[in-house]
Amino acid sequence: MTNQAKIAFFFLLAAVASAPKLLSQDRSEFLESFEHAGRTYSLDAVFSSSQADLVLSQGRRTINLSAGMAGENILLGIHSSGENFYVFWLNYRQKMNRLAYYDHNRQRSRLLPLAGFSSFGLPEVLEANGSLQALVFLGNNTDNVDIFHYELATGILTPLTRTPFSEKEIILQETDNGLEIETKSLWAKYRYRFDRQTRQSRLLEKKQFSPPKKREKLNAAAAISPEYYNTYIGFGDSITAGQIEQVLHPELCYLTVMKEMLALTYGPAFPINLGIQGQDTLDGAHRVDADLVSNSAFYFLLMMGVNDVQQPTFDLADSLENLEYIVDAALANGRRVIISTLTPRKDKPPEAKYWSNLYALSSGILALAAQKSTARIDTLSAFMSYNPPDGWKDLLETPGWVITEEGKVWAKGNHPNAAGQRLIATLFAPALVAFPPLAPQNITVLNPQDRLHRNVQWDPGYESDLSHYHIEFSFKPLTFDYSLDNAASHYTFNLFPFLPQLYFRIQAVDRSDNASIFSDPESSTATSPQLKKEK
Repeated sequence: MTNQAKIAFFFLLAAVASAPKLLSQDRSEFLESFEHAGRTYSLDAVFSSSQADLVLSQGRRTINLSAGMAGENILLGIHSSGENFYVFWLNYRQKMNRLAYYDHNRQRSRLLPLAGFSSFGLPEVLEANGSLQALVFLGNNTDNVDIFHYELATGILTPLTRTPFSEKEIILQETDNGLEIETKSLWAKYRYRFDRQTRQSRLLEKKQFSPPKKREKLNAAAAISPEYYNTYIGFGDSITAGQIEQVLHPELCYLTVMKEMLALTYGPAFPINLGIQGQDTLDGAHRVDADLVSNSAFYFLLMMGVNDVQQPTFDLADSLENLEYIVDAALANGRRVIISTLTPRKDKPPEAKYWSNLYALSSGILALAAQKSTARIDTLSAFMSYNPPDGWKDLLETPGWVITEEGKVWAKGNHPNAAGQRLIATLFAPALVAFPPLAPQNITVLNPQDRLHRNVQWDPGYESDLSHYHIEFSFKPLTFDYSLDNAASHYTFNLFPFLPQLYFRIQAVDRSDNASIFSDPESSTATSPQLKKEK
């Protein structure tokens, strides 16, 4: 994960320069409302040319919570506790993240001196006699997300975990002189105890999650079914699901458009849509193992992360860890993987942090694909280079109110429209076609004792674009002086009495001239058939 994040950073330096500039006029946006002590409060974001402020309103009274805090102030959340409430936000300035909060009882805001963090989660509050004493939060000041305890009076920051993976959540319980903390990674659940006097944290319990079900060998029906080798899963969020202006349009989804395109260049192909609205990469990591067991498809198209980068708690290493888990699961199940970068959105003022997140994760996705040796497409670059400088906006739905069967709803402007979905399909389809066919399997000589003929057969290839088989052969070891092409999955060699020995190898070739590996003379596995030597 560390290498991916570092590689992503170098891509980011060049890419983020092409992000749209901030708006020149002020604009406000309602964020949320909440009740406290019988009163209704609301929070709004107010945007200007280089500033985003948080404004708290109660009746006619308004307070600029982030007054004096230059940069973008992005809401993390609200904690209501007894007679008091706290508003937490992220202050983003000059590519640096800072944690800030507002204490309602004290009527003051504070920017905390926590340096070196690439991300902060919404803190849990620890109070004594109605006064805020400490915060416990998820954050990243190394290469992954850990849990931290911060004492406001002393400014002492204590890491409660230092793991090589990212913690995904916190469940906090106060005890005598300490805390019990439950957290989860992608692989296990942990319970820690933190002594607030000694500031020591120790692991109490670790419960490993049950290992994901391994896909058993394809059953006989699936193993010989042409459909399996020509089926592709689309794994993602509402973009993959085909949502446009708050309505699902599976007929316009890039998976459906791909099917039409592939029919002309590849042959019959069959999509499985596993896009779920509103999901982020952590949701995808949680469901990928079960989805792979339940859905038989040779190709796995992954496009996830747009719901990560728009969150104020976004962490690059954390999202890449989730995506790596998804990719590893697909590869372990024998799927051919194609990973996509992300699409932009136009429904909000073009905040610097959002564009930084978008380019960072997209660059990290390309680095992850290179590390895993999987196919990849750069959807973000394709969108941003479409009729520049602002043509990319024409590929996204129009923000505004729309009438659906459920009533009047707001279209966000963050989903590709029909043209955008088609553009994504034009990237995925050739990436799928570029895969070579599988090597011929189960090569068998039917008449090994015949000195004048050798009848050889092998399992037929099932890819829709399979063209023919290329055979190389010779009558002396490992020279392969002769070659021929054959359409059928069998061939008869004619021998000579004075040259009774036969050496051969076979590869499959598709209509685009992509060729499989040759059968391996040193292997007897089903996937790499043994070169046959006949005497």
